[in-house]
Amino acid sequence: MARRVSVPEIVGRRAELSALRGALTDTATDGGQLVLVQGDAGVGKTRLVQAFTEEALAAGATVLTGGCLQFEADIPYAPFTEALRSLPDAPPLLGDGRASGDRAGEFRRVADAIGAGGPGPVVLVIEDLHWADASTRDLLLYLHRALAGAPVLQVATLRADEIGADHPVAKLVADLVRSRRMQRLDLAPLGRPEVVALARGILGAPPAAEVIDALVTRAEGNPFFTEELLAAWPTRGEVPGTVREVVITRLARLSTGAQRLARLASVVGRTVPHDLLAAIAPLSDRDTALRELVDHGQLVTVEPDAYAFRHALIQESLYRDLLPGERRHAHARVARCLRDNPSLAFTASAAGVAAELAHHWDEAGEPAEALAASVLAAGAADDGLAPAEAHAHYERALRRFPEVGSPGVDLESLLEKAAEAASLAGRNHRAVELTRQRLGLLDAAADPERVALAYERLSYQARSAGDWELAWRTSERAVELLPPESPAQLRIASWPMALEMLAARFRSCIRRAAELLPRAEAGGEDMATNRSLMALGIGHLMLGHVDVGLDFLRRQHTWAHQVGNPRFIGVGYVNLPEGLMWTDHHQEALAMARAGVSRSRELGFDIYLLPIVGNAVRALAELHRWDEALDTLEDPDDLTADPFNWIFVDLPRAGVLLRRGRWTEAEELLKRTGAVLDGQEDVQYGTELAALRALLAAVQRRWADARRLARDGLALALTGEDMYLAARLVSVGVAVEADAVDDARISGRPVDLPGSAAAADRILASFAGYRSTLESDGAVPLPRTRRELVLAAAERTRLSAEPDPAAWDEVVRTAGVDRFLFGYAQFRLAEATLLSRGSRTRATEALSAARAVATELAADPLAALVDGLAERARLTVSADAPIESTSDSHGLTAREAEVLRLVGRGLTNAEIAAELFISTKTASVHVSNILRKLGLRSRIHAAAYDQRKGP
Repeated sequence: MARRVSVPEIVGRRAELSALRGALTDTATDGGQLVLVQGDAGVGKTRLVQAFTEEALAAGATVLTGGCLQFEADIPYAPFTEALRSLPDAPPLLGDGRASGDRAGEFRRVADAIGAGGPGPVVLVIEDLHWADASTRDLLLYLHRALAGAPVLQVATLRADEIGADHPVAKLVADLVRSRRMQRLDLAPLGRPEVVALARGILGAPPAAEVIDALVTRAEGNPFFTEELLAAWPTRGEVPGTVREVVITRLARLSTGAQRLARLASVVGRTVPHDLLAAIAPLSDRDTALRELVDHGQLVTVEPDAYAFRHALIQESLYRDLLPGERRHAHARVARCLRDNPSLAFTASAAGVAAELAHHWDEAGEPAEALAASVLAAGAADDGLAPAEAHAHYERALRRFPEVGSPGVDLESLLEKAAEAASLAGRNHRAVELTRQRLGLLDAAADPERVALAYERLSYQARSAGDWELAWRTSERAVELLPPESPAQLRIASWPMALEMLAARFRSCIRRAAELLPRAEAGGEDMATNRSLMALGIGHLMLGHVDVGLDFLRRQHTWAHQVGNPRFIGVGYVNLPEGLMWTDHHQEALAMARAGVSRSRELGFDIYLLPIVGNAVRALAELHRWDEALDTLEDPDDLTADPFNWIFVDLPRAGVLLRRGRWTEAEELLKRTGAVLDGQEDVQYGTELAALRALLAAVQRRWADARRLARDGLALALTGEDMYLAARLVSVGVAVEADAVDDARISGRPVDLPGSAAAADRILASFAGYRSTLESDGAVPLPRTRRELVLAAAERTRLSAEPDPAAWDEVVRTAGVDRFLFGYAQFRLAEATLLSRGSRTRATEALSAARAVATELAADPLAALVDGLAERARLTVSADAPIESTSDSHGLTAREAEVLRLVGRGLTNAEIAAELFISTKTASVHVSNILRKLGLRSRIHAAAYDQRKGP
């Protein structure tokens, strides 16, 4: 008699099952929820979810289930295609080769279909999220947000042992985990008592101690390993040492037909459609073999008409056990069946069929077929706005190309498309390599226009990868090669103009753009139109013509959506929020950046995702929502982007870390940015890097380095026309001189006050001439520029014989939206007041204001300065008590206890934020901490707890 390979009841997962039940209850009362069930392979994720969905079905819920696939080039939306099959009016998903590009509309239709999936709550299960393709990740995140008000519970399973810190799914999880409507269930290995219970259920009798010892030692509490070891257990000495050996040993007990069918099915994947299996295995005893596999727990039936391996590890083990020849032959058989009858594929979409065919032909070792199918799959992915998937298919096609004698595919065209997909996917280093290969195939004499356009693309890709030297050189080459009467003349001419904008040469780029824009619009040249609008917007704005600049940026944003080109839309979401930020419209900038993140996932312009996220981080930092800036909701889930793109995120975060006194973390981010920017003449980001490095060097008392970094950064800034960047280096440079003098005094070293004062004056003088030149041509300093200049003038007074409180009072008055600058200026005002024998009352008031800001922002270095001065001057500083002080018997901080009382009153996070003058995100974090500390599932339970607790 065959031994049971599993027990009917779930073992050791009562708490997790209860959590899923609670999540379903919360879904009905509080809107959409998401539960991530994660753990090592075989730990029991699928078993837990199956037990829960059986209960949910019995309670009247609609259950939709799909699983991600493990292919070299992913099939976009595979799990959703599978899950939605059971809906009578399921909408088609993207990736079917259509060119409409309405990804956002499709996403919305999918959300609507799921939300209306049944009369009761809907449970959407996505298995094996660790294999999720980029498009699936985007749609999952979209649904989590879009279904916030719908009775839909999403449950996703994830192998924690397969995603490291650099795995793209790790970033998706980091994003989802911060949502208040998401909880994570970490399935730990079973303890010894649970292993005993599991073995007893399988064996039907209490297991011997030596059996348990072997199971605990070898299976390490993994339920699947435990079950498989027991299922293959003849004697202790014959227990296989790996799961693969266990699976093969169990399979050997079955008939030859069942073994052959199981191995053949493993080539298809985890889930095998019945008709496909019937086509590739025309065995007379196939049905008998299938029954045997199902009865012995190798396969389970799934709706509507397919089989699935009971666990992914079974399929993987069987697949790896195939001999190379067997594997290739089986893949070829599957590929031929799909070629002759595409309806047999796992997904009926053109993109899905092409992707499956490309995978199977490639694994079959058939280069010509793999090449052709990969090209088709790439094109379908392009049409579906899935650039990461398209790039993977193109790369496979390129790998197979040399093996095909007469490929029927033009290599130059293939390289062009592969480079474009790589660029859109944010992998511009690879795009540069591909375009260089393409240029090696082109003949400038025979087709100068095509070569010129290739150089233009290479220049764009080089700039996007952070290689300025190559970008300038190839841009010039494109202009040189282009015939004078070429239709591409406007496009080619617009790129050097865009490079000038990016290099902060605003006056020249404005002149060029003003001349190009009417010609581009009249000639219908969209690329030149896009670049001209952007150059006019950024150029005017950065020269202080704010209203004109913002008008052009908003005009580009509207026009790009009308045209519908993802690149144009993406670049608008980069530059409009940036322009809003430079003009102190931080809230609008943040809203635009967050919208851009969402649109990026819908439209597939991955190249712009990190810059857009960087704008969100910068806006949060300038709104002084520093916790959110350091741990932002919009963290991207694609870590394969070029290192250059990380500077957009790393630089603003490094600035916050410096103000928080987290020197080591700031230094790591600055090192990462330096590895990208060092040696590059990047005016915008190179100068910001120099300023932050100088501040860090000053903290570390490396005064020579601090002075050099500030000096070199200012020299770089003066090559451009961004007055703010230059003014920032001026204030940093002067502050470094003053701090160096203070440090020498404190440490007892010789003080060179005249030398430092002279150095500061040289810095100020170099900027004065630069500013005069720009203002004579109509430039106007932005408010943030004026703040830096007022700060620089005040820092210079620290090097004067007599302190000047009035200079610092001016900084206080002009600080405006810069809360940290306000606090720092109040500290320096108090210091100058005391040094000039001014009013101690006024100094105390200023120090108290500075201490309040330091406490509010958790700006420890500023707090230390304030406290040190107060102690030396024997002043009593009044500031709010730290909110971290614990006053609740359950470990809640004073602030958390206050938040709990407001939750008890029924306030939403937004209402709590308004009540306490904090951000909504901070309120959400407090509520999450409260639930965790009190062991509660939802804010409803928290409110009930507060009512029971009383005042």
